[in-house]
Formats: sequence, structure tokens, C-alpha cells
Amino acid sequence: MSVGYVLDDVTINELGRGDLVVANLVAALDEHAVRMSVPAIALAVAQHTLGEAQAEAVHGMIHRLAHVRLEPVASTEDVLRLSAVSAHLTEQQDMAAAHTVAVARYLGFPVLAADLKRWEPVRAHLPWQLDVYEISDSG
Repeated sequence: MSVGYVLDDVTINELGRGDLVVANLVAALDEHAVRMSVPAIALAVAQHTLGEAQAEAVHGMIHRLAHVRLEPVASTEDVLRLSAVSAHLTEQQDMAAAHTVAVARYLGFPVLAADLKRWEPVRAHLPWQLDVYEISDSG
């Protein structure tokens, strides 16, 4: 089993804003060859509140770090996985969360989140277990 995490929209947004705790963790995980997946829909949502330079910084990280992968919705299988999750989130219409969950389930990775509370309402609607680990400054 491979080791990895799926980054959620809040974590991606914090990367763009230059949060040092998040950026240092991502860099350390990459240095230790831990795969990090960035769902494309979560990336799109995260960029809503980022400036152009901040969005470019996130894009640069995705392109430069060897173990960060952009996860597009590129096949009918991807669409089916996304649809299976979004069917449970109809009350919220949270496509960033739906894509993050779909990628996490497909890869068997937990979600790495900058804000655990973001996931409480999502997890309440899912029929599956979803592991979410919160990034915190332990220092």
C-alpha cells in the first residue's frame, strides 16, 4: 500500500496564502516521497479567494514538487466516482468536497485538512468512513 494524502480546498487556499505550517508540511512530505493529490475541483474552488500571484504559487508548487499530483476529472470512471460521492452531498452542493472524497476513496488516502470543522458536515452525510487529518502547528 502506498502512502499519501489528498489536499482539500482549504489547505490549498492556505498554501496560496503562504501559510508556513502548511507549506513546510507539504515540502517535508514531498522530500520524504509522500504522494499528495490535489483534486482539480478543489483547486478551482480554493482559487476563488486567491490573487493571481497566489494562484500561480500554488500552480508552481504542483508543477515543481515531484510527489504532488493534480487529479483531474478526465475519464468516465472519474465522473462515476465523483457522482457516487456528490449524490450524498446534495444538501450542500459541495463539489470541492465531493471531488476530494472521490479521490481519497479511489486512492485509499486520508484527507489532509487545514480546518477539521470544514469536514464535519460532509462526513455526516457520507455512508463511508473518511479519514481526515488536521494540520496544526505543534510548536
